[in-house]
Amino acid sequence: MKNAIPLSIAIGHDNDVFVLLMEEQPPLINDRFPATITEEPYNYHVIHLKDGQKTVIELPGETWNYHFVQPIDEDHILLVGARSYYHSAENIEENARVYDRNGRLVRSFCLGDGIMHVHVTKNQEIWTGYFDEGTCGNYGWDEPIGSSGLVGWDAEGNKLDSLEGDTTYYIFECLALNSNPDDDIYFFFSIEGMVGIRKDEASSYYELDDLDFTSFAVNRDKMVVHHRREGSILMELERRGNRYETVRKLELIKPDGTPVIPLEVSNRENQLLFLDGNELYLYKAGYAD
Repeated sequence: MKNAIPLSIAIGHDNDVFVLLMEEQPPLINDRFPATITEEPYNYHVIHLKDGQKTVIELPGETWNYHFVQPIDEDHILLVGARSYYHSAENIEENARVYDRNGRLVRSFCLGDGIMHVHVTKNQEIWTGYFDEGTCGNYGWDEPIGSSGLVGWDAEGNKLDSLEGDTTYYIFECLALNSNPDDDIYFFFSIEGMVGIRKDEASSYYELDDLDFTSFAVNRDKMVVHHRREGSILMELERRGNRYETVRKLELIKPDGTPVIPLEVSNRENQLLFLDGNELYLYKAGYAD
């Protein structure tokens, strides 16, 4: 859409793509912090691309400040704001909202403050990874929902799992989040700079080289990570023992020979999605037999 601002992109569960756009960016509070609810209404659009067809879900006059889009199922999408204010036990902002294909609000719930990543698996589990204000507390949260760094929910917003009982590492920030085809949850976290794999409410942890990434594809014992500081660079890693070791460097090149410069990046299982200007590029890490 002409002059629309892209906020988030997502890979769907069925070889489809979602793009969240808005017509005007809300101002920051004191030029620093995003508002949870805006004073003025804003118009959002969710573009759904599937089988060569484009569908647009219109969300006019919204006052919630959204940052993420994810598919729930064939008929519903999830929009999430990164911030949520805790006013009191009776007044907690519900920053997660589920819409149907006609743009009708179906339900809302709170996923906590300071959300850095939202990932919905194909079995409709919602996973949220948090940055430091979500783990340490801000916006009125003395006991933040995201204190463990990673939380899993069902599609209705009921808590399923978190790392609260796992004291192996302190997850100060969840920097990247994905799942594999078996719905095992992969997460990359700060300070230690390690990868965790969450399965059946237990985690395994793996060291890796000093890398800076917020998106990655999972390919069995391999990962392909998008290097945040070098936009067109991917690094392929292979799990060997208790480490992921760097195998090779890849470069994202367009058909015209120029590098991909992503404005937004998203991942799902073995795929990475890049938005460069008004063009989308999909990278798929292959599975060897």
